[in-house]
Amino acid sequence: MHEKLVIGLKGTVLTPDERKWLREKPPKGVILFARNIETPEQVKTLLADARDVAGNQLWAAIDEEGGRVNRLPWPPFNTRVQAADYGKLYVSDVKGAVTQVYDDSLEIGNALKALGFTHNCAPVLDLFHPEGHGIIGERAYGDHVAVVTELGAACMRGLHDAGIGAIGKHFPGHGRANADSHVAVPEVDASLDVVLAEAESFKHMFAQGLKHIMTAHVIYLATEKMPEKHVATLSDYWLKDVLRQQFKFSGDVWSDDLCMKGVGDDMHSAATEALKAGCDWLLVCESEGVEYFYKY
Repeated sequence: MHEKLVIGLKGTVLTPDERKWLREKPPKGVILFARNIETPEQVKTLLADARDVAGNQLWAAIDEEGGRVNRLPWPPFNTRVQAADYGKLYVSDVKGAVTQVYDDSLEIGNALKALGFTHNCAPVLDLFHPEGHGIIGERAYGDHVAVVTELGAACMRGLHDAGIGAIGKHFPGHGRANADSHVAVPEVDASLDVVLAEAESFKHMFAQGLKHIMTAHVIYLATEKMPEKHVATLSDYWLKDVLRQQFKFSGDVWSDDLCMKGVGDDMHSAATEALKAGCDWLLVCESEGVEYFYKY
């Protein structure tokens, strides 16, 4: 299973265990967080060291959305506005908002590429809902599919033009969820027609070249009458019937972090179910979770 993992690292340098795992059972990639980051040169060295051990094909991902989801504490990363600000501008200046999102994402993409990254976990394609949990909130571009699609596509194009893979999230939509999937199992209580209509933001992006999506650790109550009741990450219905067959997505499906409570406490079971449901790559972001997969 190790070849399906995208793993978090413990600190700012590789530990002896991490060197061993990367050498003997290389994962698909690594993902960095604030705990892994001190300076630009340190980040470059960390990623170069990981590739020296695991091979140059190793992916390197990060969450750099702008606004409150920011890992790299220096310009241009820590001076960006959040998605909702572009959504507000869009109301009065569509072209200006689209141009600003593209320019910002191109700048960020070039800066990420220079550090050694290959993928960014953006854009957020969830729709904003005021009644939803604040975990999404102003990370969303807006509350309409058209706005989210157009601005999300501009973000994707900027990243792609810089040579960074864009990962749209969180399929089929986290905006209505009633909890934070880091600490609970969220639910969305909306009709299937509504959920599918709002997931069109993803479908429109596929037609424009989005090649990676991240799943939502969310249960959609409208599917309760189906044979399964799972969060989308573990759901045949959402990942095979809707994403692959109905929406015709042919790219890569990333699970959200399997260390999150949204998929329960049994990471091995969650990983097995996620692969079975249709995930291509499994995010295991916490060092304790990585140790679990490599040692047990």
